[in-house]
Amino acid sequence: MLVYCGNGSTFVDDLSLCETPFVDLARAMQMKYAPIGGTGVHASLLALGAMTFGEKNVWKLGGLGQDTVNKMVARAIDAGINLFDTADVYDEGESEKSLGSALKPYRDQILIATKVRGRTGAGINEIGLSRHHIEIAIRKSLERLGTSWVDLYQFHSWDSHVPLDESLEAMQDLVERGLVRYPGVSNLTAWQMSTLQARCEERGYSRYETAQMNYSLLNRDIEHEILPFMRYSRMTLLVWSPLHGGTLSGKYAKDSKPPGGTRAGNRGLFFPFFDETTGFGIVEKVKQIAEEQGATPAQIALSWLLSKSHIVLLGARTMEQFEENLGALDVNLTAGQLENLDRITKPRVQYPNWMIERQSSGRTFPIVEPS
Repeated sequence: MLVYCGNGSTFVDDLSLCETPFVDLARAMQMKYAPIGGTGVHASLLALGAMTFGEKNVWKLGGLGQDTVNKMVARAIDAGINLFDTADVYDEGESEKSLGSALKPYRDQILIATKVRGRTGAGINEIGLSRHHIEIAIRKSLERLGTSWVDLYQFHSWDSHVPLDESLEAMQDLVERGLVRYPGVSNLTAWQMSTLQARCEERGYSRYETAQMNYSLLNRDIEHEILPFMRYSRMTLLVWSPLHGGTLSGKYAKDSKPPGGTRAGNRGLFFPFFDETTGFGIVEKVKQIAEEQGATPAQIALSWLLSKSHIVLLGARTMEQFEENLGALDVNLTAGQLENLDRITKPRVQYPNWMIERQSSGRTFPIVEPS
């Protein structure tokens, strides 16, 4: 029986002959892929986030050492994952160093995403989206990642202290110099994305192809304005914190202090925030469906997102957690279970959306469009 060695197209009859990590073709073939915005590039629906990477553990999120990171990245490649996300502020740059080291054997096969915006030093200008900071930040990110380019460079949030044109010009310059393949954003409102895309279209700049946003069964806020705009603008959603800081794994209980050793326990708070008066009821429903499926609550929450074909960033503190998350690929929620989860978590329709829906209901005749 021939096996695939990975990092190329080598098949051998003895796994010990492989010079590079083994790729689990069965799992890799199970992975699905989605286009990145309007580009010709595709990314795996499950991606690996590196916020837990780095031994400083500044934010008390993981503190993973290089050996564990190497194993997790190799396992991700085995599973068909080809998108890896980090940021210059994660563990004060240690996340980028660790991820870059682990990805070195696979660089041409995979997509690396990182971000710029947060504070990276004590200087008053070591923050934000000025040309000054962006130029320094990309140089340092590339050095830490050990690469000459990043595939996706994302504004980590809006910067009201810097003229938007300055930020866009700086990003476009990075694209034209070959340091950045595609621009993206994170944590922006719909009007901010709209303004940004319009400026780029006017100037002939590269489009912003992705938006990395918080989205889960405990927070569907982006369905009001952001997701509709992203569909209109053909942007791809990258979901951060799909388990809502681990809450959807079922490890926390209402009216009880988060135990030590967990993310919320170590940090002393639930983040991202959610409505605790209703949120734990949703968690109980997720647990119920997990029992019906013979799966874990985390796998159910991830499967719900995968059913919507969004790219989901996994963030694990242990190999066991990562394996559990990969198991979401094996979960097939029934139509009834999906409907139940949608119904109990559906946010109230906001004005003027409900008025727009009401006034759009008048076209009752069939409309045929060319394929």
